[in-house]
Amino acid sequence: MSPNQHEADLVATGAIPPDDFHDSIERIAEVADYDLEIDADLLTRLEAATGNLLVSKSKLREIVAGLIVGHVVLQGPPGTGKSSLARAIAKAFNISLMPTTAHEEWSTFEVIGRQTIEIQGDGKEAVVPVNGIFTEAVIRCAGSVSKHFDRPDEPQATWLLIDELNRAHADRAFGELFSALGSNEPVAITLGFQKAGNQELVTPRRFRIIGTINSFDKQFVNGLSQALRRRFTFITIDVPEKRSANEAWVPVTASSSQAVREFAVVAKAAFARVERREQSPPEEVEALRNELITKPNGLLADLFELIEKVRYAGEGGEMPHLPIGTAQLIDTVELFITKALLEKVPFDKLGGALDWAASVKLAPLFEADSVNPNSLKQLARVLPSAFSPLFSRALLETAAAGLYHVG
Repeated sequence: MSPNQHEADLVATGAIPPDDFHDSIERIAEVADYDLEIDADLLTRLEAATGNLLVSKSKLREIVAGLIVGHVVLQGPPGTGKSSLARAIAKAFNISLMPTTAHEEWSTFEVIGRQTIEIQGDGKEAVVPVNGIFTEAVIRCAGSVSKHFDRPDEPQATWLLIDELNRAHADRAFGELFSALGSNEPVAITLGFQKAGNQELVTPRRFRIIGTINSFDKQFVNGLSQALRRRFTFITIDVPEKRSANEAWVPVTASSSQAVREFAVVAKAAFARVERREQSPPEEVEALRNELITKPNGLLADLFELIEKVRYAGEGGEMPHLPIGTAQLIDTVELFITKALLEKVPFDKLGGALDWAASVKLAPLFEADSVNPNSLKQLARVLPSAFSPLFSRALLETAAAGLYHVG
C-alpha cells in the first residue's frame, strides 16, 4: 500500500482529519479547538515584515494584541497602507490570506452561500452549492490547520481579508454570523444550501477576519451597527506623524520622524516602479533621482510641504483639511517622474511636470464634499511657485464649483 493510499484510508476512517474539508465540512470540528501559535519571535518578524511601511512599533503591538484576541478592523484615510499592513501581519503570523473587497450588494448569499443551477457534462441541469466568502475562508482555514500539523512550514491558518468593509451593508450581509463571530468558543452555523451531512460549519479558533475601512469618504459608505462593531477591535492607521520643527527632508536618520521617513519611502517606491518599466536609460533615471531626492529644498520638498499644509490643518481652519495617504503621493511622484523622463525635461523645467502631475492626481482629491471652497482659495494663494498654473487653477475651479453646489 502506498503512503498516499494509507493516509487516505486514515482520513476515511476518521483517524486523522483531511487536508481539504470542502466535502466534509462537518469534520472541521476535529481541528476547530486549536488556538493560534504565537511564536516568541513574532514581534521581531512583524517588524521585519513591515520595515517598508510607516507604522510605529506601538501600533504593531496593538494590532497583534487585537488579533490574538479576535477579529480586527484597520480604519483610516485612503492610501495609508492598511491592506499592505494586513498582508505583512499575516506573513509574520505564518498565515495565508484570502482577500476580497466588500460590495454594497452583498447579502448572506455572497457571505455565507447559496445554491445555483449548473449545466453538467451530460447537458442536464443540476442544483449545486456555492460557498460564500466567509464559508470558503473557514473551510480553507481548517485545511491550513490540518496541513500545518504535519508540515510546520505551511501556514498555520487562513484568514479572510475584507477590504472596504463598510462598502457593504454589513448587518445585512453578516447578521447570521453574529453568534459565530462573537463567541470565544467554536460555534456552528447551519449551511442550508449544502447537501445533507455537510451543513454544520464550525469556525476554528485560529480563524480571523481582518477588515479595512476608509474612514474619510463617509458619504460613500455604510455604517456598522454596535452589534457588529463589538465583534471587532478597531485600530486606526493614520497618515504619518508630522515632522519636527526645522527638520529637513533629507537625509533620513534613525531619529527621523515618520514624515521624513515617508519622503524616502515615496521616492524609493516611485523610482522603483519607473525602473521596472525600463522606459529610459538607467543613467537618465539615476541623474533625475539624484536631482530630486538629495536636495532638502528641492521640488519633492515643495510637494511634501504642500501635503503638510492640508494633512495637519485643523478642522474648520483657513486651510482645507485632507488626510492624503502615502499611496497617493507615490502615484503622484511616479507620474511626475514618468513625464519628466518621457519628455526629457531639463532640470530647470521640472516644476511644470510636477505641477501637471499634482493637478491630475492630487487636485481631484479636493473635490470631497467636506472641503470648504473658501479654504481651497486660500490654499491656492499660498502655494509654492512649482504648483502654478495647473494645480492652483484646478483648486480654484473646484472652489468655484463648490460655491454653487447644492448637497
